[in-house]
Amino acid sequence: MKTGRFFLGLLTILSGMAFDRAPVGTSNFPATTPEVRFTTTSAFPGLTFAAPVALVTPPGETNRLFVVEKGGRIMVITNLAQPTKTTFLNIAPDTYTQSEGGTLGLAFHPGYATNGYFYLFYTANKPALEDRLSRFKVSETNPNLADRASEVILFSQPDQAGNHNGGDIHFGPDGYLYVSLGDEGGGNDQYNNSQLIDKDLFAGILRIDVDRREGNLDPNPHPAIPQPFQYAIPADNPFVGVSTFNGRAVNPANVRTEFWAVGLRNPWRMAFDGSTLYAGDVGQNALEEVDVIVKGGNYGWAYREGTRNGPKAAPAGFTSIPPI
Repeated sequence: MKTGRFFLGLLTILSGMAFDRAPVGTSNFPATTPEVRFTTTSAFPGLTFAAPVALVTPPGETNRLFVVEKGGRIMVITNLAQPTKTTFLNIAPDTYTQSEGGTLGLAFHPGYATNGYFYLFYTANKPALEDRLSRFKVSETNPNLADRASEVILFSQPDQAGNHNGGDIHFGPDGYLYVSLGDEGGGNDQYNNSQLIDKDLFAGILRIDVDRREGNLDPNPHPAIPQPFQYAIPADNPFVGVSTFNGRAVNPANVRTEFWAVGLRNPWRMAFDGSTLYAGDVGQNALEEVDVIVKGGNYGWAYREGTRNGPKAAPAGFTSIPPI
């Protein structure tokens, strides 16, 4: 099952990437078309969904599947042997759905069976476009219905463009929540987020403690993060206490210690295979990439796009992790 989930994650990653790129001149193709060794079939004949972007199952469950629709609904498929669908949560009136915005990521707490908590990443439309991470709770009386009034906002970050939102979320095997965020959008890193760790929560992957375990830290204050804080920073996060980045001095009190990895343009989808985290990062005009995400990793955007030079010049001595 682990391998199956991993390849489903990779298929989801690849489906979210843009494929309307110019062909790469060095590509090699076989002389004859290879034999097709797989077929596709409808998993749930008769059930349709509006712009589905993610499939999620609560920990330990085998008979329900949750479908995240970009437009602001989460549908639950019950009884997979004789599947039917019903609306689990509808936040469409509060969701910005233009461009690449929408309801983009869903993760169930590892203790969902007892606490009923799940987390949602979506682009909110009020008071303006914002990238929002929230916690919700399932209804006390109906396991197939969320309590819309239970929303608790962990962060809600103003976003100047409707694209490059990232938005995938997963609990890792360490019990921490990993969150992907793009570079705020536009082109060529126009908002200058790709190589900053002391500004906002853009262009990287976050790792946060939603349980606020003993020994972990409060996040550094930021206008996008409501207080009292609803999450903590794992004490072993890579940018805790740092005072330099890319050869530039940074104030540790301003560093976004949520970052686990940086230098990503639009990490649209992620997948854990055991303890290894893979991410699909959407390229600009040249290359898409799949990365193995490691603690403190810098993946090069906007100094690099895939294996090529990016739109901005890297400082002397800069190094980054290439895609796989």
